[in-house]
Order: sequence, then C-alpha cells, then structure tokens
Amino acid sequence: MVESRDDLIQSLLKLGESNSEFSIVRSEESDLLLEQKIVGAKYYGVASEEKLRKTYRARMWLDDAKKEVRYQEILEDQSGSVGVAPTPKLDFEKIFIKGKFLFKKEKGIAFGFKKPLDPGSFGKVYDYSYDAEKIRTPVRQIVDAAGWKFNQVILGR
Repeated sequence: MVESRDDLIQSLLKLGESNSEFSIVRSEESDLLLEQKIVGAKYYGVASEEKLRKTYRARMWLDDAKKEVRYQEILEDQSGSVGVAPTPKLDFEKIFIKGKFLFKKEKGIAFGFKKPLDPGSFGKVYDYSYDAEKIRTPVRQIVDAAGWKFNQVILGR
C-alpha cells in the first residue's frame, strides 16, 4: 500500500515528536526539516575560552507524482577559541557541508572549566557520539513502509 503525501508527512512529523535524538518540523525551504543538535558547549581552559557547536540537518522534499522523498543532509560545525597565554590568540572556524553523506561517524570528549577561574568547576564539558546512518535509518524505514522511494540528493529540488 502506498500512503498519501499528507499521511507520510504526518508519519514523519510523529517520528520527530517521539524521538529524543532529533526533531522533524515543517519548513519554508523544504517540505520537512530534520534537526539534531549534536553538541553545544562553552568552556574555559587555563587561559582561554572555548566554544563548540555541531548540528546535523536534513531537508526533505516529498514528490507526490514520483512517490519519492528527496533527502539532503547538512552538517554545520562551528568552533572558536580566545586565549591570552602563552600568546594572545583568536581562532574561529565554521564548516558547512551540504549534500549526501555516504559515511559520517564522529565522537568527541573534552574536559575544562565550566566557569572561568574556578578550579572547582573542572570536569567533562562534552561527550558526544554522532552517526549519520542512525539518524537517517528511522526516516528511511518510514518512507519505505509508506511505499515511497528514499533518495539522498546533493541538490534539493
């Protein structure tokens, strides 16, 4: 049985509501937008302030005529560091990858101070694990069960 476009949208929205890893909402840029906040941390080194933010998104377009869901993945990675020792430094990096990920796994852990100049606040500031396939699989299963084709794309429409 092939589900209607509206039924498939409702099934995907329910997946986003019931999943603790990611959300799925309606979007202006596409029919649906999946978002997973992988890590968001601000912490302090001995003489520095560090920031890290990683977000996975997927835009989905549902083509009723072809019974196809086009799925475009986006990974945004921002990091920054401001320090004074041993020499003043200011680093900022933003990576934005859009398209089709064949394989993307990542794990990270960091220790630091949660409050500046507070030795008692030292500890683990983030510990994350990310696997694009674990995010993509439940979406693909719903699309397949609806009788639609799941198509990872580089460009959207």
